[in-house]
Amino acid sequence: MRVLHLSPRRRDDYLARALVEAGHVVETASDEAEALLLCAEAAFDAVVLEAQDLAHAPLGRLASAAAPAALALVLDEARSAERARALREGADACFVRPVHFREFEARLAALVRLTPHPSAAETSASGARPRLALDPALRAARLAGRSLVLTSGEYRLLDYMAARAGEIVEAERLLRDVWGEQDDPHPDQVRSAVARLRRKLSQSLGAPLLSTVRGHGYRLEI
Repeated sequence: MRVLHLSPRRRDDYLARALVEAGHVVETASDEAEALLLCAEAAFDAVVLEAQDLAHAPLGRLASAAAPAALALVLDEARSAERARALREGADACFVRPVHFREFEARLAALVRLTPHPSAAETSASGARPRLALDPALRAARLAGRSLVLTSGEYRLLDYMAARAGEIVEAERLLRDVWGEQDDPHPDQVRSAVARLRRKLSQSLGAPLLSTVRGHGYRLEI
């Protein structure tokens, strides 16, 4: 599954980490604005929203922006009336801590199976996913007939990630292998560069290819 995880609290990373370790692709956001931006740039199978209580959960806007993704709400505490209200306001499921991951993952997967996803209808007749092609001479990327010209730095980053497609690549490796010592790089440069490249890929090629795996690194899906 491709999952968007939203929580303003770093201590809520448990579910995001567990989903990654279970083999899912997870994008993380620390506030509503970032989550809405990610929803505008990419399609998700599911959204996991963690909050202290229902009053601090931006359900309506997020449910609308992420549609048709399944939306699971995880709260510190909630009475039955509040859980029912959450379902009326856009949540597909409401969990109250403590959450047991195996059950959570199974229920999330069940919700996704019940949700129609345009991506399934948009696959080619052969069922094959379009492949990303790189042109080093033009510093360009191509996917399903669309083309995107990149800066030299963006191309180096994409070329490096493409050679390790599907792997989680740590920021330290990118600093060492893509930027190198001569550029006097800083971890913030990696985050900014990845964000810019992800945005360009999504807007120009129409596909969410590059994801952030919080606490681990970055992954390119091609």
